[in-house]
Amino acid sequence: MPDSMPLVSEICNRTLQVFGQRPCLWQVEVTQAVLRCDQDVVSISATGSGKTMTFWMPLLFHPQGIQIVVTPLNILGTQNVAALEKLSIKGLALHAETATNANFKVRLTVQEYRVIVTNPETLMKANGGFDKLWKNHLFTSRIISIVWDEAHCISKWGDFRPEYKLAGRLRYIIPSRIPYFITSMTLPAAVLDVITETMRLCKNTCIIHRSNDRPNVHLVVWEFQYPMSSYLDLAFLIPENVTLDWKPPKFLVFFDDISKLVAAAKFLRLRLPQPLRSMLKFVWFNAEMTPNFREEHTKNLKAGTVYGLCCTDSFGMGVDLSDIALVIQWHMSCDLCTLWQQFGCGAQDPSTEATAFLLVESKYFDRSRQKKADNRDKREQAK
Repeated sequence: MPDSMPLVSEICNRTLQVFGQRPCLWQVEVTQAVLRCDQDVVSISATGSGKTMTFWMPLLFHPQGIQIVVTPLNILGTQNVAALEKLSIKGLALHAETATNANFKVRLTVQEYRVIVTNPETLMKANGGFDKLWKNHLFTSRIISIVWDEAHCISKWGDFRPEYKLAGRLRYIIPSRIPYFITSMTLPAAVLDVITETMRLCKNTCIIHRSNDRPNVHLVVWEFQYPMSSYLDLAFLIPENVTLDWKPPKFLVFFDDISKLVAAAKFLRLRLPQPLRSMLKFVWFNAEMTPNFREEHTKNLKAGTVYGLCCTDSFGMGVDLSDIALVIQWHMSCDLCTLWQQFGCGAQDPSTEATAFLLVESKYFDRSRQKKADNRDKREQAK
């Protein structure tokens, strides 16, 4: 760790010099809290606000230090390593395909790697590569913190990804001075309580809680006008008689059911002119897709060769797309945290704007409820 805690001005100047961005005060406070190594750190802030940069800022003041970042999706690891390469910071993404003995024995025993990005399964694998690294004092002495990115998944996904529930055991293996750095856009009190217990966070955890409001994302609640099985409420995304050179604003449509998102994507394709239908302008995206498919079409969406995605919530987390103009949630089937995570995909560049639509069944509107109540009263009176 640094011999003395860097001043706010030192952190600002160094970050600007290396990353080309002057950090906000909250990012400086997170960096100082991580560097102190005397408490766990929780950071809550909106998408696009710069949470990821706080993972790397401590590296600037610990020349031999390592940050271990745990992400729920492998694509986030690949994305982070690519972004770090542009900053001349050496990173390594470790998952099922890359967590080889060679990578653990050769690459991670040399001091050129500053960031390791992995997933819970690789991190917690019994007798896996990390099990051996925890016994290597030279390696553990370099660890600044273990970052748990998209940390709401610890609570939300623990039932079907049990390694999240086991992650607290790591506290008994690694040196006690290594803090956990917990970060997400959505960590309400109930979720944070679960994470605190699961991860065995210290009692004096430093919590830096900013608003997760997104003022450049405009919210719309939209009543379904057609049967949900027809998907006609999505027809506005592709107007009739579009030309071959037509391009819509980039969009994401979120579903909680894979069969529905596939059907919706096929519906949208059929609205395109015939020559465009075979060009994969609309793609469905879910956790069952291969990593190569997901990475390829995320890049295509970023480049604009794909117009939009019909996807599950696994796509939305941390994906580096700054210009999504439309985000749609297909009926109210998710909790508020998931909804806000999905809406947070829009307009991550603060200089842009997006519209987020929540498509809702008629039964949730006052007009429909009143009509139902009136009909019930009429039936009672007719008896």
